[in-house]
Amino acid sequence: MNVQDTVRNFVKALEHCQNMVVVHRAVGDGGRGRRVEETSLNRGVVVFAAATWQAFVQDLAMALRDATLVQLQAATAPPLLTGAMRQWETDFNSSLEKFSTPGPGQTQTLLRRVGFDPKPTWTWQQRARGKKVRVTPNQVDTAMRQWLDVRHGVAHGHAVLPAVAVLQAVRDRPSSATGQPRPNVRLSDAIDCMRFFRAVVKVTADAAAAYVGQPAPTWPYEVPMVLGLDPAKL
Repeated sequence: MNVQDTVRNFVKALEHCQNMVVVHRAVGDGGRGRRVEETSLNRGVVVFAAATWQAFVQDLAMALRDATLVQLQAATAPPLLTGAMRQWETDFNSSLEKFSTPGPGQTQTLLRRVGFDPKPTWTWQQRARGKKVRVTPNQVDTAMRQWLDVRHGVAHGHAVLPAVAVLQAVRDRPSSATGQPRPNVRLSDAIDCMRFFRAVVKVTADAAAAYVGQPAPTWPYEVPMVLGLDPAKL
């Protein structure tokens, strides 16, 4: 597996999220009020988008492992180093099998085992407040944690989701409002979540390919580089 393969797998998996958005728009009647079926689709997009991110990280870890082993096999290594690398491969595969929560810290821990730290690559420019602003790795880290918190709440059937800034209902809530908000996942949130993880995959894959000396992966479409909200709102 190479880095291009990881992107190809991600694009294919993300199609299910895009299909759920199409279904939502097809069944929605445009009326006011909360519609349970459409809300379930929105929640499903968040869960599946997070799952595609997790699968990408696992695929990327395998691609970087394979690239490392290819370089080792091309060199004439002494027996001690060869034995150490066999043990490294065993330990790495064990860590890969145990990878289940694709948070920023867990992702860094896994990929650092092959010498690649993805977090510094999580940066891009986007428009906000009528101008270009720089999205920082820490802001991407925060947004990812918040989306994974929402994913956790949805997957565990929580009646009340976390009141986090990535949800439009939380950002729309007047600062003078009292009590805890009871946000739900809107269609715009579902789309933002999908686009966010796709942007993170784009910068991560580009940097990983450069790290192992592979061509930058290609995409079947232009990837919008968006955080999903004004970074200042995090």
